[in-house]
Amino acid sequence: MKNVLKGVLDNYCILCCGRCYKKAKNQESDSRPSENKHSIQLLDIPATPDKKRGLDYTLEKRLSQYSQSVRDSLQFNPQLTITDLDLSPELDTLSVGDRILEVNGISVKDNSIEMVRNAISKDYHGNQFVIFDDIPLFWDAWDVMDYHLETRKPINEKLQHVKILDEGPLRASLEFSLKISDKSYIKQVISLDAESPYIRFDTEVTWHENRKFLKVEFPTSIHSMQASYDIQYGHLQRTNHNNTSWDSAQFEVCGHKWADISEHGYGLALMNDCKYGYSCFDNVLRLSLLRSPKAPDETADMGVHQFTYAVMPHKGSFQEAGVIQQAYDLNCPLFTTEVQGEVSSTSHSYFKVDNSQIILETVKMCEDQTKDKTVVLRLYESHGGKGKAVLTSSLPVKTAKRCNALEEIIEDTHKSVAGIEGDIHLTFQPFEIISIMVEFNL
Repeated sequence: MKNVLKGVLDNYCILCCGRCYKKAKNQESDSRPSENKHSIQLLDIPATPDKKRGLDYTLEKRLSQYSQSVRDSLQFNPQLTITDLDLSPELDTLSVGDRILEVNGISVKDNSIEMVRNAISKDYHGNQFVIFDDIPLFWDAWDVMDYHLETRKPINEKLQHVKILDEGPLRASLEFSLKISDKSYIKQVISLDAESPYIRFDTEVTWHENRKFLKVEFPTSIHSMQASYDIQYGHLQRTNHNNTSWDSAQFEVCGHKWADISEHGYGLALMNDCKYGYSCFDNVLRLSLLRSPKAPDETADMGVHQFTYAVMPHKGSFQEAGVIQQAYDLNCPLFTTEVQGEVSSTSHSYFKVDNSQIILETVKMCEDQTKDKTVVLRLYESHGGKGKAVLTSSLPVKTAKRCNALEEIIEDTHKSVAGIEGDIHLTFQPFEIISIMVEFNL
């Protein structure tokens, strides 16, 4: 993960999941807290002219700094801590004891070294903010022309040096600021949570530009002729080369929660919570962040913007790695609330699907207000292949009937759903959407 900040800051930091650190840590001396089963490293490594690297500082937060109730809780949960490690410039690896934690910025976790790939290209820097001139021939607020790509300018001027915000045990995060212009700047917090498969970038941009286009890019070493993009109820592929005029026209692609570029056995996903433009060319994956058109509204998009994106290296395909589910988690976080009185600590879900290939996208009340005990469930197949799933509910199901988007019952027996003791059995075609009207016996 060290390449994420390299080039953006003179001194950069490393965030490395220490899940594989458990075995080595148990072998360390008693001077280190034995309770820490997981760790994360945040190191400041200054660049030197001879390209050698040395440790500037290390930090460690011990469990003794927390209350007894917190320490008891952490005994049973994944933890993060900041601690020292060894650096091997020749192999570009990070290790603790006899365990390799990272190769070229990618966490090894429980995988063999041979399975590790370098997601971020060695010749470039990830999380690189870039700005383009954005002057279309017509209709400022609607059009983006391909020639804007010829005006790429990296943003590297610092306003604030990196500052550590969280040191674990459940989260490690750092903050920095970059200058776009005299009127615009970027403030970003980069964080890694215990057991999280992705690095999160919480970003705030103060934006007062004139016909500029802000993007963030992740150059990868992944070799692929195309990239995949999330759309409503599925995904699509677009080329990342300019072999034909059709390919060249795909310089900007509409996508929703994620984009992914993968080769056999490995890939990199770029997820976000509110942006809808991506591009991928020569294996450089970009997310479009902000524009500043001046017609028809010269104040369009001016002001402060807050958004989040995340990068997730993964083994296998994005389907196998669970990128779709992780993107949903990023966009639909859990909310906490205070409740009065005694509340059970057990968890439950009103609906469950036994196949991760099938997504329960919608749970809504029936539009027919006379059916006050009826809800409509909308599911879809997300991988692009045939699949079966069993939908279960913790509520007593009276009837379950398939319906269309207008919530009209489909009488075709081939379109019915099979129910066995409250379970609803479903069969999907690739990217098929199925709506079910469920009446409860309440």
